[in-house]
Amino acid sequence: MPFAVSCSPVTGGPRPGAAPMSEGVREHAARTPHAVALRDSTGAELTFAAVDLAVDRLVSLLRAHAVRPGDRLCWVLHNRVEVLLLALAAQRLGALTVPLSYRASPGEFERMLAVARPRVLVVERTTAKLVPAAATTCPRLDLDDPSTDPASWPVGERTGEPGGTNRLGAGSSLIFTSGTTGSPKAAVRTRGDRALAEAIARGFGIGGGSRFLSAGPLYHSGPLTCALMVLAKGGAVTVLPRFDSHDWLAAAIRDDCDGAFLTPSQLRAIVEVAEQGGKNPASLRNVVVSGEPFPGELKRRAVAAFGPVFLDCYGCTELGPLTVLPAAELLRSPRSCGRPFPGVTVRAFDGDRELGPGERGVLRARTPLSFVAYRGASGDHPAEAAGGWATVGDIGYLDERGYVYVVDRGNDLIISGGVNVYPADVEAVLLEHPVIRQCAVVGVPDERWGEAVCATVVTSTDLTVDQLRTWLIGRLADDKRPRRLVRVAELPVNGTGKVSRRLVRDLLATRPEPRVR
Repeated sequence: MPFAVSCSPVTGGPRPGAAPMSEGVREHAARTPHAVALRDSTGAELTFAAVDLAVDRLVSLLRAHAVRPGDRLCWVLHNRVEVLLLALAAQRLGALTVPLSYRASPGEFERMLAVARPRVLVVERTTAKLVPAAATTCPRLDLDDPSTDPASWPVGERTGEPGGTNRLGAGSSLIFTSGTTGSPKAAVRTRGDRALAEAIARGFGIGGGSRFLSAGPLYHSGPLTCALMVLAKGGAVTVLPRFDSHDWLAAAIRDDCDGAFLTPSQLRAIVEVAEQGGKNPASLRNVVVSGEPFPGELKRRAVAAFGPVFLDCYGCTELGPLTVLPAAELLRSPRSCGRPFPGVTVRAFDGDRELGPGERGVLRARTPLSFVAYRGASGDHPAEAAGGWATVGDIGYLDERGYVYVVDRGNDLIISGGVNVYPADVEAVLLEHPVIRQCAVVGVPDERWGEAVCATVVTSTDLTVDQLRTWLIGRLADDKRPRRLVRVAELPVNGTGKVSRRLVRDLLATRPEPRVR
């Protein structure tokens, strides 16, 4: 029978011969075997004892396919509880997980698999046909094929909990960060630091009693890491197959969820439902918002709709969580993403010169969770520069209190008439306009200015570029005011639910519009 059918209560205590354990699923299976660990979208449940047994059986299945420590276990799966079970099995084996987006094209799969070189590729009925047969010669496991039902696999020799517990559930991985265009590269993440991991869990409000709602794609590092962290601490995770604002609210109410991971784009959709009279979960306490800029306008609306339950986190696939702005401070410092976690240092640089408070530059970080290297088609590229600093090119600054402000991604910078324009700065002002619901600002080629500032917006009523530029007088410098305005029904998002400026640029290339000269 398909593996998903096994998502039902299984009781029982730990089996004899268990090795010494560090905090993780195995320990919770011994201490609280009947506690719920996982729920799916139907409400079916797996206890910690059931999860522990299922993971051991997956370990036996993977060993039978020659997966060994240091090997790479790759999957192309939609959100389902088995994704988390596979990640836990990989940890027990000492293997690296390589999640791939099911939204990739056949050519993209070929390029990513050439970089990943997995020992085993795990698919499901809906994704098996997406990956070309020629993309990899490694064995495939189809979770919807009756022959892979782990209930039929005996539990082999048990090993101790993996050394990767210093990552507090996350394990070692290769996560692709630019596999949708050009040459793909994956961040190699093997480092761990238990003190920092515990500080992140505290900052996110994650503990043994957590009831976490996971709806973002589990091939993305944020949702996957948070879900695994909750399980490692003994909390329960509800996995939804995809994000939908109405389904998210319904599941949060049904399972009394107190935490979640959302991108600002996803949160905006949820807030809009709440503002239209949707029923709100009263249980929410710690909702992590990350993955893209979290504008002050949305912070105010979210708190008005749900109360002070949202925290702003700045981080990335390569470096992990770097800063946190607690829920209690969200509206006191709405433009900031908080201060670094203990053990993390963030600074702004201009070249090799470290900048002072208020000075904008490239943000660099020192963190024990930094990725080791980028792995690409041409080999590995080290992650760190001199002094242990690493960066993904984000632009920002720190204030005199040590709070971090992310201005924009470096490759999104617009240079118009010789003036540097950061899209996020313009977007923050545009979102204050009474009829603008969403916006994305990009630069478009312009004969006179080199690049012109273009605003792509979702509005509640008609709006012209002249009307917008007039409204912006006194609110935004003239060289930052958009010279082109495009109204759309919705902004394009990427596979992780974030508004994609690259997709906005692609859209604009097919939409010639009048502009202000």
